[in-house]
Amino acid sequence: MFSNTFLPKRTVRVGPLACICLLVFLFASSCKEKTDEPATINGKTMEQLIADNAELEALSLEKDRLMTELMETSSFINDIYSAMDEFKTSSGIDRERILGKIRRLSDSLTISQQIIKSSSAKIRMMQSNADALTKKIAEMERNVATMKEQLLVRDNEISQLKADAGIITESRDKYKEQVTTMSSEKDRIEMERSTYYYIIGKANDLEERGIIAEEGRGFLGIGGTFVPGKNLNEQDFIKIDARSVRTLPIPDKFQIVSSHNPRLLERVSTGMAIIDPVKFWNSKFLIIIDKR
Repeated sequence: MFSNTFLPKRTVRVGPLACICLLVFLFASSCKEKTDEPATINGKTMEQLIADNAELEALSLEKDRLMTELMETSSFINDIYSAMDEFKTSSGIDRERILGKIRRLSDSLTISQQIIKSSSAKIRMMQSNADALTKKIAEMERNVATMKEQLLVRDNEISQLKADAGIITESRDKYKEQVTTMSSEKDRIEMERSTYYYIIGKANDLEERGIIAEEGRGFLGIGGTFVPGKNLNEQDFIKIDARSVRTLPIPDKFQIVSSHNPRLLERVSTGMAIIDPVKFWNSKFLIIIDKR
């Protein structure tokens, strides 16, 4: 992208107009009687004519820069359209990359439009200082006006594209929020599925607390069988996560009252290890009678 810096004031480019002025000036000087007054053309000295030419050259250069910048702006707009077309057929990480590309192109477009505005202001200032250049500038301004109208239409379209990109970003953020919520819910459900309760105690104590009950007592209270209580309370049990807890402090002599299979336990130094947790934990409450 071209810079919008003017030529240094002391730099003078001698163009065709300067050559013509110089020839006319020399011709006028040769025809003028020798006096102490400096030779002039239409009231302007040679230095003034060269200054006028420098202004014309600077204006021509500024026009070229303006037109180049307009072309750059048009290129940015085309790139944005291409990126939007690519966005419509993309997904996932590619969409993030394309949105970043659109933002960068939009920033470049904004900078280019600022340069165009600054260059136009400089041209207007130079025009006010050089009435002789009005006709040359008029044609350029008509071209610039036409392109500005086209850019205005494109700006509206780009604004709509930005709005659409904003909606897409908002939808993406909502999707991320939903994914986070679903992930949290998944973790909660997984935690709930993996949460179990166990208790180890003497038969009398467990029976008094309603954790177990004896059924089917025969003659003289002999021959009954312990079964889990009907109204078990989680607060009476020890809570564990079956994904991480694989060993329970079960004594050497014990009886499992609940439906858990004792054959899926294996004696280790710290108690009993659960061989197959999936099969073992067939109910939430594990009730063990300490029979030592």
